[in-house]
Amino acid sequence: MRRVLVMVLVCVFNAGRAADLTSLTDSALANDAKLKSAEATWHAEIEKEPQGRAGLLPRVTLQQSNYRNGVRVPGMSYPGYSTNGFTLSLTQPVFRWDAWETYQQGKLSVIEANLALAQAKQDLLLRVSQAYFTALGAQDDVELSRKHREAVAEQLALATHRFSLGDATVVDVNEAQAGFDSAQADEIAAHSQLDEKYAALQKIVGSPVTRVDGMRDGFNIPPVDPPDVDSWIDAAADANYHVRQRQVALEIAERERSKARAGDYPSISLVGNVNQGNAAYVNGQSNFNTGGNRGTSSALGIQITIPLTDGLMTRSRVREAAALREKAEHDLDDARRSAELEAHEAWLGVTRGLAKIDALKTAVKSAAIALRSNQTGYRVGVRVNADVLSAQDKLYSARRDLAKARQETLVQGLRLKASAARLERTDIESLNALLASNSDAERPVQNSNAGE
Repeated sequence: MRRVLVMVLVCVFNAGRAADLTSLTDSALANDAKLKSAEATWHAEIEKEPQGRAGLLPRVTLQQSNYRNGVRVPGMSYPGYSTNGFTLSLTQPVFRWDAWETYQQGKLSVIEANLALAQAKQDLLLRVSQAYFTALGAQDDVELSRKHREAVAEQLALATHRFSLGDATVVDVNEAQAGFDSAQADEIAAHSQLDEKYAALQKIVGSPVTRVDGMRDGFNIPPVDPPDVDSWIDAAADANYHVRQRQVALEIAERERSKARAGDYPSISLVGNVNQGNAAYVNGQSNFNTGGNRGTSSALGIQITIPLTDGLMTRSRVREAAALREKAEHDLDDARRSAELEAHEAWLGVTRGLAKIDALKTAVKSAAIALRSNQTGYRVGVRVNADVLSAQDKLYSARRDLAKARQETLVQGLRLKASAARLERTDIESLNALLASNSDAERPVQNSNAGE
């Protein structure tokens, strides 16, 4: 009973805690279905190397035979006899170009599989971070929409009070009521979006998410390092995981073309066998002539196979492999261009995002000052209610845009590193340091009657 109580208390405690980026990343690494699929694919792909090596190693077979023979000769009577024995055979390839190229392709496939798994892990870091900040943005929207609704509710109460005193018109009350209804609808929509974003994050991490830690007050996003875009573009063109996979794929395609040419090459193998059994088995003699004598025979030699014609199959396979190699070249070129574009776009996203953040910080300050001025003007009668409501909307929009710009800029920074295959777990830990613990905070509760 005590154990059950402890487990319940632990679950309740964990349910009340906000999740940080590092803990969710750990959960994603352990539970994400896409990563598990990539790991299973990796386990399958690395088997291509031992499979290719097997074509170069000796093959040994053992064949056992035991059957009864009958003999019929017109006018004569012979008893049946048995044929029994076994054959031990050995085949060791000495020169088989297709087997050698298959082995080399197997080793390249392992390299490609390692790159694909590294890409999957990096993609997971990016996916969980993006889902985290998307959820955080929705969480911020709920909080901002709640504050906006409360501010509009105060303005509605003020307009109603002034109307009762004869200092305001019914138009002021109606405008305030319309603004409150709109703010309430925004809050409901924000809650709906928040639930969707939590669900999207839960899909990746494999466990329920009810809150995420927010940003620390006054944090600054570090600038891009190195600052010049060309350095990132060059790094992406060389180190991007997709580019490196396509480079390996090109080498595999080149090996395939070489393997196709092996159809015109001779093959050389060392062959040997040992036969042991009765005479009927060893040399085909019939026991009714030789009796049941048993014996052993063996052979060892070199087997050379020279292809003469295969109906032009080899020529066709060479042309096919050449076309696929050309395709691999174009795929590599496309991957390199895509990596360069990703790096360029992410670099622009960070640099322009930083500039946008600075501008929005100023916009928030200006909107807050404008709101206070309009509120003061409304109280003394030089501003109408619509001016106050408009100022509140502008402040709400500016704050929401600032939070969104910060989150998008952080994600663009991760994308920039990912484009050059530089995104690692340490980057997630550094980013997590910018988050403030919300362990004592409560998730905002949707209330359709808020403000009444």
